[in-house]
Amino acid sequence: MPKHSKHRRSTSGVRRLATIGLALAATGTGAAAWAAPANKTEPVVVDSLSITPTAPGADAPVTATAKLHSTRQISVQNLTIAVRSADGSNYDFQGAIPATLTSAERTFTPKSRTFPAGRYTYFVAYKSNNRWHSLAPLGTFTAGAATAPPTATASPTASPTATASPTASPTPTATPTASPTATASPTASPTATASPTPTATPTASTDPLGVSGSWRKIFSDEFSSGSLDSSKWVPGWYGDGGQVPSNWDGISGSVQPGELQCYSAKNALVSSGSLHLTAAKQPNTCTSKHITATKEYTSGLVSTNPHDGRTSGGFEFSYGMVESRIYLPASGTQIANWPAFWTDGQRWPDDGEMDVMEGLSGRACYHFHSPSGGPGGCAAGNYTGWHTYGADWQPGSVTYYYDGVKVGQVTTGITSAPQFLILNNAVGSYGGPVLAPADMQVDYVRVWQH
Repeated sequence: MPKHSKHRRSTSGVRRLATIGLALAATGTGAAAWAAPANKTEPVVVDSLSITPTAPGADAPVTATAKLHSTRQISVQNLTIAVRSADGSNYDFQGAIPATLTSAERTFTPKSRTFPAGRYTYFVAYKSNNRWHSLAPLGTFTAGAATAPPTATASPTASPTATASPTASPTPTATPTASPTATASPTASPTATASPTPTATPTASTDPLGVSGSWRKIFSDEFSSGSLDSSKWVPGWYGDGGQVPSNWDGISGSVQPGELQCYSAKNALVSSGSLHLTAAKQPNTCTSKHITATKEYTSGLVSTNPHDGRTSGGFEFSYGMVESRIYLPASGTQIANWPAFWTDGQRWPDDGEMDVMEGLSGRACYHFHSPSGGPGGCAAGNYTGWHTYGADWQPGSVTYYYDGVKVGQVTTGITSAPQFLILNNAVGSYGGPVLAPADMQVDYVRVWQH
Protein backbone atom coordinates (compact mmCIF):
# COMPACT_ATOMS: atom_id res chain seq x y z
CA MET A 1 0.00 0.00 0.00
CA PRO A 2 -2.74 0.69 0.75
CA LYS A 3 3.76 5.31 -1.37
CA HIS A 4 -4.33 5.97 -2.38
CA SER A 5 -4.93 4.68 -2.64
CA LYS A 6 -2.84 2.25 -0.10
CA HIS A 7 -3.51 4.64 -0.80
CA ARG A 8 1.43 6.97 -2.25
CA ARG A 9 4.89 4.99 -1.45
CA SER A 10 8.49 5.40 -2.67
CA THR A 11 11.89 4.52 -1.38
CA SER A 12 12.49 8.24 -1.03
CA GLY A 13 9.82 8.64 1.62
CA VAL A 14 6.15 9.04 0.88
CA ARG A 15 5.07 6.15 -1.36
CA ARG A 16 1.50 5.25 -1.17
CA LEU A 17 -1.29 7.68 -1.14
CA ALA A 18 -2.96 4.50 -1.81
CA THR A 19 -5.34 5.33 -3.88
CA ILE A 20 -8.97 5.86 -3.45
CA GLY A 21 -9.75 7.04 -6.95
CA LEU A 22 -8.93 4.32 -9.36
CA ALA A 23 -9.58 2.20 -6.31
CA LEU A 24 -13.15 3.41 -6.50
CA ALA A 25 -14.91 2.95 -9.82
CA ALA A 26 -16.77 6.12 -10.72
CA THR A 27 -20.49 6.00 -11.26
CA GLY A 28 -22.97 8.53 -12.52
CA THR A 29 -21.60 11.03 -15.01
CA GLY A 30 -17.92 10.49 -14.33
CA ALA A 31 -15.50 7.74 -15.25
CA ALA A 32 -12.28 9.70 -15.44
CA ALA A 33 -9.14 8.10 -14.03
CA TRP A 34 -7.89 10.36 -11.26
CA ALA A 35 -4.19 9.55 -11.11
CA ALA A 36 -1.61 11.54 -9.21
CA PRO A 37 1.77 11.38 -10.92
CA ALA A 38 4.57 13.60 -9.67
CA ASN A 39 3.70 16.63 -11.77
CA LYS A 40 5.89 19.43 -10.55
CA THR A 41 4.75 21.64 -13.48
CA GLU A 42 1.10 21.82 -12.33
CA PRO A 43 0.37 25.58 -12.45
CA VAL A 44 -2.81 25.68 -10.34
CA VAL A 45 -2.35 25.79 -6.57
CA VAL A 46 -5.14 25.30 -4.03
CA ASP A 47 -4.43 27.61 -1.11
CA SER A 48 -7.32 26.35 1.03
CA LEU A 49 -10.30 24.03 0.74
CA SER A 50 -13.14 23.61 3.22
CA ILE A 51 -16.77 22.66 3.65
CA THR A 52 -19.47 24.11 5.92
CA PRO A 53 -20.62 22.49 8.13
CA THR A 54 -17.68 20.16 8.66
CA ALA A 55 -19.95 17.42 10.05
CA PRO A 56 -23.21 17.80 8.10
CA GLY A 57 -26.32 15.86 8.89
CA ALA A 58 -27.63 13.48 6.29
CA ASP A 59 -29.39 15.44 3.52
CA ALA A 60 -28.43 18.78 5.13
CA PRO A 61 -27.14 21.58 2.82
CA VAL A 62 -23.35 21.67 2.51
CA THR A 63 -21.27 24.54 1.08
CA ALA A 64 -17.74 24.15 -0.24
CA THR A 65 -15.19 26.95 -0.63
CA ALA A 66 -11.80 26.84 -2.35
CA LYS A 67 -9.17 29.55 -2.60
CA LEU A 68 -6.69 29.05 -5.42
CA HIS A 69 -4.25 30.78 -7.74
CA SER A 70 -2.06 29.86 -10.70
CA THR A 71 1.67 30.32 -11.21
CA ARG A 72 0.87 31.39 -14.77
CA GLN A 73 -2.30 32.60 -16.45
CA ILE A 74 -4.43 29.69 -17.58
CA SER A 75 -7.94 29.46 -19.00
CA VAL A 76 -9.89 26.40 -17.92
CA GLN A 77 -12.96 24.89 -19.53
CA ASN A 78 -14.49 23.89 -16.20
CA LEU A 79 -13.65 24.50 -12.56
CA THR A 80 -15.39 22.37 -9.95
CA ILE A 81 -15.19 20.89 -6.47
CA ALA A 82 -15.52 17.16 -7.02
CA VAL A 83 -16.88 14.76 -4.41
CA ARG A 84 -16.73 10.96 -4.31
CA SER A 85 -18.49 8.63 -1.92
CA ALA A 86 -16.81 5.56 -0.42
CA ASP A 87 -18.07 3.42 -3.33
CA GLY A 88 -16.84 5.91 -5.94
CA SER A 89 -20.20 7.50 -6.75
CA ASN A 90 -20.13 11.06 -8.12
CA TYR A 91 -21.52 13.78 -5.82
CA ASP A 92 -19.82 16.84 -7.35
CA PHE A 93 -20.99 20.28 -6.23
CA GLN A 94 -23.12 21.91 -8.91
CA GLY A 95 -21.99 25.00 -10.74
CA ALA A 96 -18.84 24.03 -12.66
CA ILE A 97 -17.70 27.15 -14.51
CA PRO A 98 -15.14 28.25 -17.10
CA ALA A 99 -12.50 30.48 -15.57
CA THR A 100 -9.25 32.32 -16.15
CA LEU A 101 -6.82 31.73 -13.29
CA THR A 102 -3.91 34.05 -12.54
CA SER A 103 -1.44 34.69 -9.73
CA ALA A 104 -4.17 36.60 -7.90
CA GLU A 105 -5.96 34.41 -5.37
CA ARG A 106 -9.50 33.53 -6.39
CA THR A 107 -12.32 32.29 -4.15
CA PHE A 108 -14.59 29.68 -5.71
CA THR A 109 -17.86 28.66 -4.03
CA PRO A 110 -20.20 26.48 -6.11
CA LYS A 111 -23.85 25.90 -5.28
CA SER A 112 -24.62 24.12 -2.03
CA ARG A 113 -25.89 20.56 -2.14
CA THR A 114 -26.96 17.73 0.19
CA PHE A 115 -25.39 14.30 0.76
CA PRO A 116 -26.86 10.99 1.94
CA ALA A 117 -25.37 9.54 5.10
CA GLY A 118 -21.87 8.24 4.39
CA ARG A 119 -18.18 9.05 4.03
CA TYR A 120 -16.95 11.37 1.25
CA THR A 121 -13.73 12.69 -0.26
CA TYR A 122 -13.61 16.09 -1.99
CA PHE A 123 -11.03 18.02 -4.01
CA VAL A 124 -10.68 20.81 -6.58
CA ALA A 125 -10.58 19.76 -10.23
CA TYR A 126 -10.39 21.64 -13.49
CA LYS A 127 -10.63 20.75 -17.16
CA SER A 128 -8.14 22.18 -19.66
CA ASN A 129 -7.56 21.05 -23.25
CA ASN A 130 -10.20 18.36 -22.68
CA ARG A 131 -8.18 16.89 -19.82
CA TRP A 132 -9.18 16.80 -16.16
CA HIS A 133 -6.67 17.86 -13.51
CA SER A 134 -7.43 16.84 -9.91
CA LEU A 135 -5.63 18.89 -7.30
CA ALA A 136 -4.30 18.38 -3.80
CA PRO A 137 -5.29 18.65 -1.04
CA LEU A 138 -7.97 16.04 -0.54
CA GLY A 139 -10.59 16.65 2.13
CA THR A 140 -12.83 14.12 3.84
CA PHE A 141 -16.10 14.39 5.70
CA THR A 142 -18.86 12.12 6.95
CA ALA A 143 -22.49 13.07 6.46
CA GLY A 144 -24.80 11.99 9.24
CA ALA A 145 -21.92 11.42 11.69
CA ALA A 146 -22.03 12.44 15.31
CA THR A 147 -18.52 13.91 15.19
CA ALA A 148 -16.56 15.73 12.55
CA PRO A 149 -13.66 14.00 10.84
CA PRO A 150 -10.84 16.27 9.66
CA THR A 151 -11.22 18.20 6.45
CA ALA A 152 -8.51 18.98 3.92
CA THR A 153 -4.82 18.46 4.55
CA ALA A 154 -2.11 21.02 4.08
CA SER A 155 -1.31 21.48 0.43
CA PRO A 156 1.59 19.26 -0.68
CA THR A 157 4.42 20.17 -2.96
CA ALA A 158 3.16 18.46 -6.08
CA SER A 159 -0.39 18.49 -7.40
CA PRO A 160 -1.97 15.41 -8.94
CA THR A 161 -3.01 15.30 -12.56
CA ALA A 162 -5.98 13.44 -13.96
CA THR A 163 -6.37 11.89 -17.36
CA ALA A 164 -9.94 12.10 -18.54
CA SER A 165 -12.08 11.79 -21.61
CA PRO A 166 -13.59 15.11 -22.79
CA THR A 167 -16.95 14.39 -21.20
CA ALA A 168 -15.85 12.58 -18.05
CA SER A 169 -15.68 14.16 -14.64
CA PRO A 170 -12.72 13.39 -12.40
CA THR A 171 -12.52 10.42 -10.08
CA PRO A 172 -10.04 10.65 -7.20
CA THR A 173 -7.19 8.27 -6.74
CA ALA A 174 -4.40 8.98 -4.33
CA THR A 175 -1.32 7.77 -6.12
CA PRO A 176 2.02 7.91 -4.33
CA THR A 177 4.76 10.21 -5.52
CA ALA A 178 8.35 10.75 -4.55
CA SER A 179 7.20 13.93 -2.83
CA PRO A 180 3.84 14.18 -1.13
CA THR A 181 0.88 14.63 -3.42
CA ALA A 182 -2.65 14.30 -2.20
CA THR A 183 -2.37 13.01 1.34
CA ALA A 184 -5.60 12.95 3.25
CA SER A 185 -5.71 14.08 6.83
CA PRO A 186 -5.94 11.12 9.17
CA THR A 187 -9.55 10.04 9.21
CA ALA A 188 -10.35 8.89 12.70
CA SER A 189 -13.12 6.48 11.82
CA PRO A 190 -15.06 5.13 14.78
CA THR A 191 -12.91 2.70 16.72
CA ALA A 192 -14.36 -0.78 16.42
CA THR A 193 -14.29 -3.58 18.93
CA ALA A 194 -11.71 -6.25 18.23
CA SER A 195 -13.07 -9.71 17.48
CA PRO A 196 -11.28 -13.00 18.15
CA THR A 197 -8.70 -13.83 15.51
CA PRO A 198 -8.47 -17.42 14.28
CA THR A 199 -5.16 -19.07 13.56
CA ALA A 200 -4.19 -19.99 10.02
CA THR A 201 -5.17 -23.33 8.58
CA PRO A 202 -2.17 -24.85 6.74
CA THR A 203 -2.52 -24.58 3.00
CA ALA A 204 -1.71 -27.79 1.12
CA SER A 205 -1.17 -26.43 -2.39
CA THR A 206 2.18 -24.92 -3.31
CA ASP A 207 1.11 -23.74 -6.77
CA PRO A 208 -0.57 -20.38 -7.45
CA LEU A 209 -4.23 -20.56 -6.54
CA GLY A 210 -6.42 -20.65 -9.64
CA VAL A 211 -3.60 -19.81 -12.09
CA SER A 212 -2.55 -22.66 -14.35
CA GLY A 213 0.83 -23.05 -16.00
CA SER A 214 4.31 -24.35 -15.40
CA TRP A 215 5.68 -22.51 -12.37
CA ARG A 216 9.04 -22.48 -10.59
CA LYS A 217 8.99 -21.17 -7.03
CA ILE A 218 11.71 -18.54 -6.42
CA PHE A 219 10.68 -17.28 -2.98
CA SER A 220 8.55 -18.48 -0.09
CA ASP A 221 8.07 -17.95 3.60
CA GLU A 222 5.56 -20.11 5.47
CA PHE A 223 6.28 -18.31 8.79
CA SER A 224 6.69 -21.63 10.59
CA SER A 225 10.06 -21.04 12.28
CA GLY A 226 8.74 -19.13 15.30
CA SER A 227 10.63 -15.91 14.48
CA LEU A 228 10.92 -13.46 11.61
CA ASP A 229 13.51 -14.68 9.07
CA SER A 230 16.04 -11.82 9.01
CA SER A 231 17.62 -13.20 5.83
CA LYS A 232 14.36 -12.33 4.04
CA TRP A 233 12.56 -9.60 6.00
CA VAL A 234 13.38 -6.37 7.79
CA PRO A 235 10.74 -4.77 10.07
CA GLY A 236 9.90 -1.08 9.75
CA TRP A 237 9.96 1.75 7.24
CA TYR A 238 12.97 4.01 7.07
CA GLY A 239 11.95 7.08 5.06
CA ASP A 240 14.25 8.80 2.63
CA GLY A 241 16.81 6.44 1.17
CA GLY A 242 15.31 3.38 2.87
CA GLN A 243 18.36 2.97 5.11
CA VAL A 244 18.14 1.49 8.61
CA PRO A 245 19.68 4.16 10.88
CA SER A 246 22.78 3.13 12.81
CA ASN A 247 21.07 4.01 16.11
CA TRP A 248 17.84 2.17 15.25
CA ASP A 249 15.72 1.48 18.33
CA GLY A 250 13.13 -0.69 16.60
CA ILE A 251 10.78 2.24 15.88
CA SER A 252 10.38 3.67 12.39
CA GLY A 253 8.15 6.24 10.71
CA SER A 254 5.01 5.69 8.69
CA VAL A 255 5.02 5.40 4.92
CA GLN A 256 3.39 8.81 4.72
CA PRO A 257 3.05 11.42 7.47
CA GLY A 258 -0.77 11.37 7.38
CA GLU A 259 -0.96 7.84 8.80
CA LEU A 260 -1.84 7.53 12.48
CA GLN A 261 0.86 5.02 13.48
CA CYS A 262 4.57 4.50 13.93
CA TYR A 263 6.00 1.08 13.07
CA SER A 264 7.73 -1.07 15.66
CA ALA A 265 9.69 -4.30 15.29
CA LYS A 266 7.77 -5.55 18.34
CA ASN A 267 4.53 -5.34 16.34
CA ALA A 268 5.84 -7.62 13.56
CA LEU A 269 6.21 -11.07 15.11
CA VAL A 270 5.96 -14.68 13.97
CA SER A 271 4.02 -17.19 16.07
CA SER A 272 1.59 -20.11 15.62
CA GLY A 273 2.53 -20.44 11.95
CA SER A 274 1.70 -16.87 10.95
CA LEU A 275 3.27 -13.44 10.70
CA HIS A 276 1.37 -11.05 12.98
CA LEU A 277 1.30 -7.33 12.14
CA THR A 278 -0.56 -5.91 15.11
CA ALA A 279 -1.99 -2.40 15.33
CA ALA A 280 -2.29 -1.21 18.93
CA LYS A 281 -3.40 2.02 20.55
CA GLN A 282 0.07 2.74 21.83
CA PRO A 283 1.51 6.26 21.35
CA ASN A 284 4.98 6.44 19.83
CA THR A 285 7.23 9.13 18.43
CA CYS A 286 8.79 8.56 15.02
CA THR A 287 10.07 10.42 11.97
CA SER A 288 8.41 10.25 8.55
CA LYS A 289 9.56 12.36 5.60
CA HIS A 290 11.82 14.31 7.99
CA ILE A 291 8.80 15.15 10.15
CA THR A 292 8.99 13.93 13.74
CA ALA A 293 5.61 13.44 15.39
CA THR A 294 3.91 11.49 18.14
CA LYS A 295 1.39 9.05 16.69
CA GLU A 296 -1.59 7.62 18.56
CA TYR A 297 -1.02 4.06 17.33
CA THR A 298 1.85 1.60 16.79
CA SER A 299 1.73 -1.18 14.18
CA GLY A 300 3.84 -3.54 12.11
CA LEU A 301 5.46 -3.50 8.65
CA VAL A 302 7.98 -5.85 7.04
CA SER A 303 9.74 -5.73 3.66
CA THR A 304 12.28 -7.74 1.69
CA ASN A 305 14.05 -4.60 0.43
CA PRO A 306 17.67 -5.74 -0.13
CA HIS A 307 18.94 -2.15 -0.16
CA ASP A 308 17.73 -0.93 3.23
CA GLY A 309 21.07 -1.11 5.01
CA ARG A 310 21.43 -4.88 5.36
CA THR A 311 24.70 -6.46 4.30
CA SER A 312 23.07 -9.51 2.72
CA GLY A 313 19.71 -11.12 2.12
CA GLY A 314 16.41 -9.63 1.08
CA PHE A 315 14.55 -10.36 -2.12
CA GLU A 316 13.33 -8.59 -5.25
CA PHE A 317 12.09 -9.91 -8.59
CA SER A 318 10.98 -8.90 -12.08
CA TYR A 319 7.85 -10.58 -13.44
CA GLY A 320 6.17 -13.61 -11.95
CA MET A 321 3.25 -14.66 -9.78
CA VAL A 322 3.15 -13.33 -6.21
CA GLU A 323 0.62 -14.65 -3.69
CA SER A 324 -0.16 -14.42 0.02
CA ARG A 325 -2.84 -15.82 2.29
CA ILE A 326 -3.83 -13.06 4.72
CA TYR A 327 -6.25 -12.54 7.58
CA LEU A 328 -7.71 -9.00 7.54
CA PRO A 329 -9.34 -7.60 10.70
CA ALA A 330 -12.97 -6.54 10.31
CA SER A 331 -15.33 -3.83 11.43
CA GLY A 332 -18.66 -5.36 10.47
CA THR A 333 -18.26 -6.34 6.82
CA GLN A 334 -15.56 -3.70 6.19
CA ILE A 335 -11.81 -4.21 6.25
CA ALA A 336 -10.50 -2.35 9.29
CA ASN A 337 -7.54 0.04 9.14
CA TRP A 338 -5.31 0.28 6.03
CA PRO A 339 -3.64 -3.12 5.55
CA ALA A 340 -1.71 -3.81 2.37
CA PHE A 341 0.28 -6.45 0.48
CA TRP A 342 2.34 -4.72 -2.22
CA THR A 343 5.65 -4.54 -4.07
CA ASP A 344 7.85 -1.55 -4.84
CA GLY A 345 10.93 -0.68 -6.87
CA GLN A 346 13.97 1.29 -5.79
CA ARG A 347 13.14 4.38 -7.87
CA TRP A 348 9.52 5.40 -7.55
CA PRO A 349 7.61 5.82 -9.81
CA ASP A 350 10.00 4.80 -12.60
CA ASP A 351 10.40 1.25 -11.30
CA GLY A 352 6.69 0.87 -10.54
CA GLU A 353 4.58 -0.22 -7.59
CA MET A 354 2.20 -3.18 -7.58
CA ASP A 355 -0.58 -3.09 -4.98
CA VAL A 356 -1.79 -6.70 -4.78
CA MET A 357 -4.28 -5.95 -1.99
CA GLU A 358 -4.87 -2.66 -0.24
CA GLY A 359 -7.71 -2.04 2.19
CA LEU A 360 -9.20 1.26 1.01
CA SER A 361 -12.31 2.62 2.73
CA GLY A 362 -13.08 -0.90 3.93
CA ARG A 363 -12.68 -2.60 0.52
CA ALA A 364 -10.00 -4.83 -1.01
CA CYS A 365 -8.36 -2.96 -3.92
CA TYR A 366 -5.55 -3.43 -6.44
CA HIS A 367 -3.44 -1.03 -8.57
CA PHE A 368 -0.25 -0.71 -10.56
CA HIS A 369 1.56 2.64 -10.25
CA SER A 370 4.09 3.97 -12.76
CA PRO A 371 4.95 7.33 -14.36
CA SER A 372 1.82 6.96 -16.50
CA GLY A 373 -0.57 6.74 -13.54
CA GLY A 374 -2.10 4.20 -11.18
CA PRO A 375 -4.95 2.23 -12.77
CA GLY A 376 -6.76 -0.50 -10.88
CA GLY A 377 -9.97 -1.14 -9.01
CA CYS A 378 -11.67 -2.79 -6.02
CA ALA A 379 -13.11 -6.28 -5.77
CA ALA A 380 -16.75 -6.75 -4.91
CA GLY A 381 -17.57 -8.70 -1.77
CA ASN A 382 -16.44 -9.09 1.83
CA TYR A 383 -12.70 -9.77 2.14
CA THR A 384 -12.40 -9.65 5.90
CA GLY A 385 -10.93 -12.73 7.59
CA TRP A 386 -8.77 -15.23 5.69
CA HIS A 387 -8.40 -14.82 1.91
CA THR A 388 -5.71 -15.38 -0.70
CA TYR A 389 -4.44 -12.45 -2.78
CA GLY A 390 -2.27 -12.85 -5.89
CA ALA A 391 -0.97 -10.96 -8.91
CA ASP A 392 0.50 -12.36 -12.12
CA TRP A 393 3.02 -9.75 -13.33
CA GLN A 394 3.97 -10.31 -16.97
CA PRO A 395 5.35 -8.01 -19.71
CA GLY A 396 2.57 -5.55 -20.51
CA SER A 397 0.03 -6.77 -17.95
CA VAL A 398 -0.71 -7.55 -14.31
CA THR A 399 -3.67 -9.83 -13.59
CA TYR A 400 -5.08 -9.88 -10.05
CA TYR A 401 -6.59 -12.95 -8.38
CA TYR A 402 -8.48 -13.03 -5.09
CA ASP A 403 -9.12 -16.54 -3.75
CA GLY A 404 -8.03 -17.88 -7.14
CA VAL A 405 -10.63 -15.84 -9.06
CA LYS A 406 -9.61 -13.10 -11.49
CA VAL A 407 -10.83 -9.74 -10.17
CA GLY A 408 -9.06 -7.35 -12.54
CA GLN A 409 -6.21 -6.63 -14.91
CA VAL A 410 -3.98 -3.62 -15.64
CA THR A 411 -2.36 -3.30 -19.07
CA THR A 412 -0.94 0.25 -19.05
CA GLY A 413 2.31 1.52 -17.58
CA ILE A 414 3.62 -1.94 -16.62
CA THR A 415 7.28 -1.62 -15.64
CA SER A 416 10.00 -4.27 -15.69
CA ALA A 417 12.48 -3.17 -13.00
CA PRO A 418 12.88 -5.41 -9.91
CA GLN A 419 10.51 -4.87 -6.99
CA PHE A 420 10.57 -6.05 -3.37
CA LEU A 421 7.75 -7.31 -1.13
CA ILE A 422 5.99 -5.29 1.60
CA LEU A 423 3.28 -6.20 4.12
CA ASN A 424 1.91 -3.61 6.53
CA ASN A 425 -1.08 -2.77 8.72
CA ALA A 426 -1.40 1.03 8.63
CA VAL A 427 -4.06 2.97 10.57
CA GLY A 428 -6.23 5.87 9.40
CA SER A 429 -5.88 7.99 6.27
CA TYR A 430 -7.51 6.15 3.33
CA GLY A 431 -8.20 3.00 5.32
CA GLY A 432 -11.42 1.69 6.77
CA PRO A 433 -12.74 2.04 10.34
CA VAL A 434 -9.99 2.26 12.94
CA LEU A 435 -9.64 -0.93 14.97
CA ALA A 436 -7.12 -1.42 17.76
CA PRO A 437 -5.93 -3.88 18.74
CA ALA A 438 -6.13 -5.42 15.27
CA ASP A 439 -4.04 -8.36 14.11
CA MET A 440 -3.29 -8.68 10.39
CA GLN A 441 -2.03 -12.25 9.98
CA VAL A 442 -0.05 -13.71 7.09
CA ASP A 443 -0.06 -17.48 6.55
CA TYR A 444 2.49 -17.47 3.72
CA VAL A 445 4.08 -15.40 0.95
CA ARG A 446 5.21 -17.09 -2.28
CA VAL A 447 6.63 -15.98 -5.63
CA TRP A 448 6.88 -18.06 -8.78
CA GLN A 449 8.21 -17.54 -12.29
CA HIS A 450 7.68 -19.51 -15.51
